[in-house]
Amino acid sequence: MILLACVFALFGFAGLAYGADWFVDGASGLARRFHISPLVIGLTVVAYGTSAPEIGTCLVAVLGDSPGLAVGNVIGSNAANLGLILGITAVMTPFAVPRGLLRREFWFMLGATLLLWPLAAAGVVSRPVGLVLAASLLVFNVLSVRWGRNDEAGTSARAEGDSPLGRSLTTTAVGLVALLIGAELLVRGASDIARTLGASETVIGLTLVAIGTSLPELATSVAAGRRGQIQIVAGNVIGSNLFNVLGALGISAAVVPVAIEPNLAAAEVPGVVLLTLLAGVFMLTGRRVARVEGVVLLAGYAAYLIFVVF
Repeated sequence: MILLACVFALFGFAGLAYGADWFVDGASGLARRFHISPLVIGLTVVAYGTSAPEIGTCLVAVLGDSPGLAVGNVIGSNAANLGLILGITAVMTPFAVPRGLLRREFWFMLGATLLLWPLAAAGVVSRPVGLVLAASLLVFNVLSVRWGRNDEAGTSARAEGDSPLGRSLTTTAVGLVALLIGAELLVRGASDIARTLGASETVIGLTLVAIGTSLPELATSVAAGRRGQIQIVAGNVIGSNLFNVLGALGISAAVVPVAIEPNLAAAEVPGVVLLTLLAGVFMLTGRRVARVEGVVLLAGYAAYLIFVVF
């Protein structure tokens, strides 16, 4: 049993590694082909693709009458995106932050994160509210594409030359499939190993499930940082967090109203808000996230986990 679980985990890691490289290559090609900033591709194509596990988990949870899992997955994934993913990427490859991101997209993410407070206080996300959240995401995407076409980054993308559309689409799709399958295999293998070693279902859910649904974002961000595609890194994290709150939670609530435990407003929500503000300070003060700041983000995420679990 444990041998099979180890095999699943190994294949999962391989799928994440290769899938992330292909996905970043394909996304970069799409940016050049359509003369759009890589930042916009990160905010839309990459963010949507890597957030597929979150929306799948949320829909299954609410349809299975487990709204707590859906809400916890959204909050936990956002915290992992900011503390774990941004932190690891900065430690491996310190990166500068595009100016446009600081003027516009970051504040959208902060606003969406702050929305979790009144939603938790209300105790439920109704269908009308869910539809408004999902519509807000569409509006943001339209604005992002419009901004991206006017940014200097879009001009520099044109100078790199266009990639064949079919090749870029195929590479993006194959990379995404490999990412999602890799994440599923890794989480399944790690969960089986944890159960064999005696870990409880609660601990597995709070750690492996939340982090597992963020593995595509982590693998993609690390691969993009290694290849110098920094705008995809920043766009992936911010776009994924926006998609989780406005898309995953909004679409799930539009299907079935989602109940939220009010006590989330006292612990988990403040934790993810603080991580958002911490990441914002690092990006706004120096317009870059340095290696030491990545370490601080990782420490903040570790503190968040300890606070939430214990």
